[in-house]
Formats: sequence, C-alpha cells, structure tokens
Amino acid sequence: MSELAASVGKPKTPVTEIVDFPANDEQRQAANALKQHFDAQGSDKSNHHSYHHLYGAILANREAMRSVIEIGIGTQHSDTVSYMVAGKPGGSLRAFRDFLPFARIYGADIDRRVLFKEERIETFFVDQTEPATFEQLARSVDGECDLIIDDGLHSPNANIQTLIFGLKNVRRGGWVVVEDIGHHALPVWQAVSALLPERYRRHIVNEEHGLVFAVQRLE
Repeated sequence: MSELAASVGKPKTPVTEIVDFPANDEQRQAANALKQHFDAQGSDKSNHHSYHHLYGAILANREAMRSVIEIGIGTQHSDTVSYMVAGKPGGSLRAFRDFLPFARIYGADIDRRVLFKEERIETFFVDQTEPATFEQLARSVDGECDLIIDDGLHSPNANIQTLIFGLKNVRRGGWVVVEDIGHHALPVWQAVSALLPERYRRHIVNEEHGLVFAVQRLE
C-alpha cells in the first residue's frame, strides 16, 4: 500500500529519531522533567523506552493541558493479551497527572482488574477490537482531549481502531500517538500516513525498541 501511495504522488513520511523530536530548550526541559515523573511512578516509558522526548515536546505547555487519554493502563496478569513484563500498572497515568497540574487523566484497558480511580484519574473498560467500547469511552470523558495514546494491544487492527477514535476526539492542536510499532511494520504506517488528509500533521518516530506514529490535528 505504501508503494501504491508513492506511485500516485503521495510522499513518504520521513522517520525522525525520538531524541530529535523536541524542537527547543523548553521542550527538552519538559522532557527531562517528565522523565523524572515516569521513573518515580514506575512507568517504563523513560527507562525501557525513551518516550519522554516525544511527550515532553507535546506537553511542554503544561498548564494549558486539560485532558489525556491512554489506552492500555498496563496489566501484569499473564492471562491478558499484551500483558507487560516491566513497569507498574497505571504508572504513566500517575506520571501525566503529576506533570500536568490542571489536566484530567483518563485510562482504559481490557483487563478490568487494573481499573482504578484516584485524584484527577479515571479509568474505563475498552476492548480495542470492539468499536462500541470506544463509543462508550467517548461518552465518559469530558470533551476533546489534548493527547490520546495507544499503548494497548499492539496489533494493527487495534491500533487502527484507536486511531479512528483518537482522530474523532482530539482537540485542534492536540495529538494522537500510537506506541510500540514494530520496525517491520513501517510500510503499513507509511500507507496510513498517506491516507490522512492535510489537516493532520504526521510523524513517524524511531525509538530503540520500535516506531511511534504521532499525528497532530491542525484544524
């Protein structure tokens, strides 16, 4: 599909190294601060991965952020598909809550055993293979979001369902991010990028353990 897109004049999205994603000192400082929160809350986003560079840049204007959704709270129950072997369930949600002073943080997961509620954090059941559960999630959150993250099932069908949900529910200027994409799947995401209209700015970001697809809604 990516070659077909290229053959009809759709340029391939360049791949950016994650450490180069922050564009200025403010974003780099935000990334370093966010890393401290990820590490303190037991998230693997900045020790196993280097996602703080990406999210620090996206969320640098910390006081302006009002809401974040992350699909995939993290479960260590081995009877759940895509359970995690490192990190603390809910760690990244708590890190985002601590980093963003005025934001509400929403999480969603297929494993009901990891759902919880804390100060400025609410979590909900979502099965990424069932679009109706995304519709229920949309009714549960308060308006459009600044950032919507897919850190769940890590399969193309689940990723696409989350991307569809995200593009419908992200605010103007906000971001949808799909984490943990295998390097072998780059052609798939080049094709996805080519399909999106120009009102979305697309990024494919390389990280040591995989790729990230990040989309910003421009209008």
